[in-house]
Amino acid sequence: MRSIIFASLVALAFATTPAFERLFEPKTDYYYKFDGLVLSGLPISSTEQSQTRISARARIQSNERDILLQLVDIQLAASHLPDSEMMPVMSSLEQRELSNEYKKVLELPVRAQLKNGLISELQFEKEDTEWSENMKRAILNMISFNPIAPRDEKLESDEGKEWTEDNTAFFTNEKTLEGNCQVAYSVVREQKKTIVTKSVNFDKCTERSETAYGLRHTSECPECDNQTEVIRPQTVYTYVLENNKLKQSEVRSLYTINVYGQEVMKTETRSKLVFEESHSIKSHIKKVNGEKEDIVYSSRWERLVEEFYKNGDKVEFSPFKKFPLDKKIQSIKNIIEQIQKVGNNMPETAHFLARLVRIFRTTSLSQLQEIHEKIYAKAETKIQSLIESALAISGSKNTIQHLLNHMENEDITPVEGAKLIKSIQETPFPSQSIAESLLKFSQSRVAKTNEIIRQSVWLATGSVIRGVVDIRNLRPLIREDKRDMKDKFFRTFMKQFEDAETTYEKILALKTIGNAGLDISVNELNDIIFDKRQPLPVRKEAIDALRLLKDSMPRKIQKVLLPIYKNRQYEPEIRMLALWRMMQTRPEEPLLVQIVSQMEKESNKQVAALTYQMIRQFAQSTNPCYTRVAKDCSKVLSFTRFQPQEQMIASVYAQLPLFMQNAFSGAQFDFAAIFEKNSVFPKDIHASLDAVFGGNWNKYFAQVGFSQENMDQYIYKTLQKLESLEKESTTVVRGRRIQTGIRMLKELAQKMNIRARPSTRNEKNAYAMIYLRYKDMDFAVLPIDSQLVEDVVERFVSSGKIEFSEIRRVLNKDSEFEAHHAAFFYEAIRKFPTTLGLPLTISGKIPTVMSAEGQVSLEMDGTELRLTVEVRPTVAATHVYEMRMFTPLFEQGVKTLQSIRAYTPLKIQAVAGLKKNFELVYKVIVPESQKSIVSLSTRPVIFLRHPGFSKFEYIEAEERTVAVPQWQQKTQDVERTENYLGLEVSTRGNILRQHSVENWLLAEQDFEVTVENKNRPAEFVFRMTASPLEKTPLSEIKINNEIFKKEFELEQERSENRRESFSKMIKNIQMEQGYKSLITLKFEAPRDYQMRSELTTVCDKQVRMCQWTFEVNRSPIFAEEKKDWTLRSQLLAIRPEMPSSLRKLREQPHREVQLSLTSTWGSQKKNELNINAQLQQSKEQKKYERKMEREVRGIREYELLIKAARLNQVNMVAEYKLTKENEETMSRLFDLVKAYNYWTVSSRPEDNQENRVVLQLTIEPISHQYVNFTVQTPEGRVEMKNTQIPRAHLPSIAQRATKYQYTEASGAVCKVQKNQIRTFDDVLYKTPLTTCYSLIAKDCSEEPTFAILSKKVEKNSEEMMIKVLRGEQEIVAQLQNEEIRVKVDGKKIQSEDFADYRIERLGESAIVIELPEGEVRFDGYTIKTQLPFYSRQQQLCGLCGNNDDESTNEFMTADNIETEDMEEFHRSYLLKNEECETEEEQLVEKTQIKEQSHRICFSMEPVAECRRGFEPESRLTKKIRFTCMPRHSSNARRLMKETRQEPLQLDDYTTSFVESVKVPTACVAY
Repeated sequence: MRSIIFASLVALAFATTPAFERLFEPKTDYYYKFDGLVLSGLPISSTEQSQTRISARARIQSNERDILLQLVDIQLAASHLPDSEMMPVMSSLEQRELSNEYKKVLELPVRAQLKNGLISELQFEKEDTEWSENMKRAILNMISFNPIAPRDEKLESDEGKEWTEDNTAFFTNEKTLEGNCQVAYSVVREQKKTIVTKSVNFDKCTERSETAYGLRHTSECPECDNQTEVIRPQTVYTYVLENNKLKQSEVRSLYTINVYGQEVMKTETRSKLVFEESHSIKSHIKKVNGEKEDIVYSSRWERLVEEFYKNGDKVEFSPFKKFPLDKKIQSIKNIIEQIQKVGNNMPETAHFLARLVRIFRTTSLSQLQEIHEKIYAKAETKIQSLIESALAISGSKNTIQHLLNHMENEDITPVEGAKLIKSIQETPFPSQSIAESLLKFSQSRVAKTNEIIRQSVWLATGSVIRGVVDIRNLRPLIREDKRDMKDKFFRTFMKQFEDAETTYEKILALKTIGNAGLDISVNELNDIIFDKRQPLPVRKEAIDALRLLKDSMPRKIQKVLLPIYKNRQYEPEIRMLALWRMMQTRPEEPLLVQIVSQMEKESNKQVAALTYQMIRQFAQSTNPCYTRVAKDCSKVLSFTRFQPQEQMIASVYAQLPLFMQNAFSGAQFDFAAIFEKNSVFPKDIHASLDAVFGGNWNKYFAQVGFSQENMDQYIYKTLQKLESLEKESTTVVRGRRIQTGIRMLKELAQKMNIRARPSTRNEKNAYAMIYLRYKDMDFAVLPIDSQLVEDVVERFVSSGKIEFSEIRRVLNKDSEFEAHHAAFFYEAIRKFPTTLGLPLTISGKIPTVMSAEGQVSLEMDGTELRLTVEVRPTVAATHVYEMRMFTPLFEQGVKTLQSIRAYTPLKIQAVAGLKKNFELVYKVIVPESQKSIVSLSTRPVIFLRHPGFSKFEYIEAEERTVAVPQWQQKTQDVERTENYLGLEVSTRGNILRQHSVENWLLAEQDFEVTVENKNRPAEFVFRMTASPLEKTPLSEIKINNEIFKKEFELEQERSENRRESFSKMIKNIQMEQGYKSLITLKFEAPRDYQMRSELTTVCDKQVRMCQWTFEVNRSPIFAEEKKDWTLRSQLLAIRPEMPSSLRKLREQPHREVQLSLTSTWGSQKKNELNINAQLQQSKEQKKYERKMEREVRGIREYELLIKAARLNQVNMVAEYKLTKENEETMSRLFDLVKAYNYWTVSSRPEDNQENRVVLQLTIEPISHQYVNFTVQTPEGRVEMKNTQIPRAHLPSIAQRATKYQYTEASGAVCKVQKNQIRTFDDVLYKTPLTTCYSLIAKDCSEEPTFAILSKKVEKNSEEMMIKVLRGEQEIVAQLQNEEIRVKVDGKKIQSEDFADYRIERLGESAIVIELPEGEVRFDGYTIKTQLPFYSRQQQLCGLCGNNDDESTNEFMTADNIETEDMEEFHRSYLLKNEECETEEEQLVEKTQIKEQSHRICFSMEPVAECRRGFEPESRLTKKIRFTCMPRHSSNARRLMKETRQEPLQLDDYTTSFVESVKVPTACVAY
């Protein structure tokens, strides 16, 4: 009875099982035909593809719970055939033999559960191998499907329906061979057939057997990620069922590589399972009882390989143990033999390097040591260098440990060792084990005694740690405990920092932390930034160490850096670096608003200027990774009116973005410089290159920078030394006078109780460094500290004199050299499974081999320095981008190769000498019977290798270049041979006409340029000679009568006077003595070819008239030239007299600059060109001048004069006689200019004079940012109006000498005028001067050099008197009778003698007194002090402030205490002596007025007040009666007028209220 019940239950359960689970009946043997096809090639129809077909019969047996699968009749075939949609027949492909071993493994059965239509719990034989198991997974994957929608996907009306009756579509998550991903089902019933289609969404996977290496150097680019996928997989399953039986299953997967949205390479897998027959079981498939596994692709082998690469011999099982060492050694020997056979570096050498790397990655430590003894130790230098480089590039734990062992044994030189460690820094397999090996090596004797090794190994350790902890772009199969590792290594790095004794050691520790990019380092770095006890370079480096956390924790970085940027107590360079790092985090709008708000109220000019430039540059950026930031920056800038002050020396940030927006690719060059007033050098300067390729952002792909602190002290030391030498050469009296001057300034400071401001320059803290950053990793650091400078000085300077003998000893060396290096400029690898159960590897790399052999010598003989370099450099590089399917059965794929090779043997000699003339000779020698070769080749290749790999020997691949007709049409054939200067130059091959990345990847090119010297050594000599200035008469300069063209005529009444004035000026100039210089440049080449050029310059002493003559003569080089080609050009420039006042400018008849150019050039046919040009003022500029104040004098007059004398218009007339070819060339260039400015250009035809062009260019005179351009040609007239240009600098004929212009443009200015002062740091405040001298500005250092004092001439006068103490001189000046009178040391000085005392007249009523640094301008009413921007920062004192770029600390009293009391501040700088007493003033009585909203109140008795310009000294409280009246009454208006004249007595009026008022009892002027 029980058995009947049990059988009934089983039958009932089977009857209720869905039909798709009854695909395989028990006790039935099913036979399916399985066909798998792999295609590799280009995604272009009708092109050849590498094709491999696997065919077999699949037996499937089922019981109630499991199914068994076994493959029989397995066949393999492969060939290169054109692509076709049909499965190729086996006979069309070349049959490939399968070894018995592989067949036996493939025929092993597999057991699996079929539950809900899905395959799970797979069991394999113990003898099975992983690659075979994955192929069987692929077949089981083809029968795994569940076309019933999940409950949450069903409609209510669908409940209870059989699945065969559904025509439906839905989404669900499902495990397939490729991972646990979202799949889309569609079920369609067609009569007796049911077709089920399934596709995979790889963007929504929770599990996938995918891994990647070498991608850790890229940054996140959110704007690019969704549109720039490089690899795009697609998989579609199709199931056909009839009568609830699976008749056919087909899977197609396509994996493509995309560049700019275009597919350039593809790998496709096609699998088909077709039902053949079924019958009752005659022989059972052997049952399997192995461990249960998943349907998802097994990556045990990849995991073992990765673990071996990362941990070396520590792993329990080596995946490469089966590969015998003797075969590896033989393979390496074969590669070396082929490299030696090739000789000079060729593209094949780069290929051999990649093969070496592949072999070394499979070796153990003991094997490497045996390879070292048997091959490396016996090899020549080049092979040894190549092996060393290959080991470093391999980047596995064993290869790195092997290299470190030999470095520790000093088998490798320190320089070579450092170079190898740089390659280790980029290992694609970073691990804790490798980092620990590097860390252990850093404690070795070799590392501690060789700084270059020590620095490299610490930086490499940080980079390796970064590769382990930063997994944004990595998918490692081996997961390591990151938290413990972070803590361990961070503690090690911080201990290194804490134990450091020098600034450099601390910076090295911080750079290591920066390379590691540890998130747990933020708080410690924050503490270092805030710790003012740390040297400033260390704190700056701590900010830089946050750079790698910008993507992983941007908010945290912003939280740390924003308070630093906004806090004015921090050093400006700290704040600017904090801003720079903050902007790299791509801040959002709220943060940008705070930055702009700080900029608007910023007191430091440098910080404000850099902030504005940085936000503006980001707003204009076209970098696709900054799209959102650019929009936000543009938005916040549109709401601010802030404009930075124009400064010549200012902190700057600039970007040069070069991007193709559609391709999300390009490059960006960044430049930044940070300046401060406490240094003549920039505090920080860097230039960087960012690269974006297809959305992959390489931030700081390359960066070079310089940072310094207090290094300018060595400049000051040098200047002081020169000054001391000068003192030694002068008389003793002179020295006494200098000491007297310093003593006088110190006495002044003592009288005024001025405390000396000590220098902020500290010799012990002086530090500078040059650093190189590559792929956002600190790569190398060159520190420069005080000890290094002192060592150099001690070596080459003795007793204050340069030791030339020591310099000669160092320089006079002759040495041979041989250098070889190999590298992978990048290596990126991605692996993922395919639906055929085979792994697909996509990789890219650039193996490069470089060599240089030769000798170098450097000699110094007297004043002559000779350098000779003979070098034979070769370089070969190949970019390999490939898709590779790799199994023991076969290896197949597609790749694109781009190779370049260069070999250029040269000998270079350079000689520089100074005797009578300065002479520089540069000689390039091409050796006899040698070729210089530059070759380029690109081609797409498909390849096959059967079997995939052998345990015993290397199997060459069957390669075939893919010819793509449509791409070959984009190339052109070139074959040309020319003899040029004795060298035979040959170009041959084919090269692209249109350049793009996809063209370079898919087109076949082979181009070579060969330069061969078949005769004696060819010498190319460049010789430059520069003669010193010599006197010459100016009468030799001939003035062309046609220098004034009719187009140059001005107003009618001025023309005649102008010509007379011009002629008179020329005569006066020609009567003077001029100066002449000659520069000669000569070039000599083989076959008697030569070119000689001379530049002769003649000018008068004041550079009012100059003539440049340029002559060139060269031998014929073109076929049409029968004679020497010659050029003679003469340029004459004449500027007008410099007006000294606005009145003289208006009266000056000639105020234009005249230019005249005559040129003749050519061989048989001569070209002639005569250009006359005039720089003048446009009508608008003249109107601007006429509107200026008429009665202005002094400094204000000079400032207006500079503006009024600007020239903003150019008139030019060109007359020419050109050959037809040159005329056509000029016409095409003119057409190009018109086309470039198409929207702003207008033209009309005219019939003008032949061979004559008239041009007028006018710059708008106010903003200097718009230009009008008119050209009149023989055929017509072209106009371009209101074209915007960058702000132009207009020349002024009233401008002083260039050295003064620089100080005016870049220096700091303090202006004292009437009762207000504008300080050096642009703070405006009011304070009255008195008849006592007030200290305006003074050098308050311990060795002062100048002081400027001023006072009122009389009590109620606005005129001032100035006293300047300059060294030993006391200069007093004041305005008398509209002229500045000057006394020096009490002696009156006439104006014609001003120059002897370094005093200059400025206009008609102002003077300029030169200071040791800068100058003082004075006109009797205004004092304007101009100092260089770096001058005495924080060592200045006085009413003009301290010139430190901070506007918040201007009011420092004489004893160096900050105050907010203006009176206290001014009093501290009053000089009270016998010449001056504090001014007391009688009280003034006035009627006090109190205004209210509806009435006006008057004091009924006069109230004491201090008159204007004086302050109360003491006060008392007094009750005062007030009377009030309506505001609108006539009586109130009358009383208001009377109070302005005299105090009122209002005792007759009614008292409205009584109020206590503080009234002064004494007043004082300060």
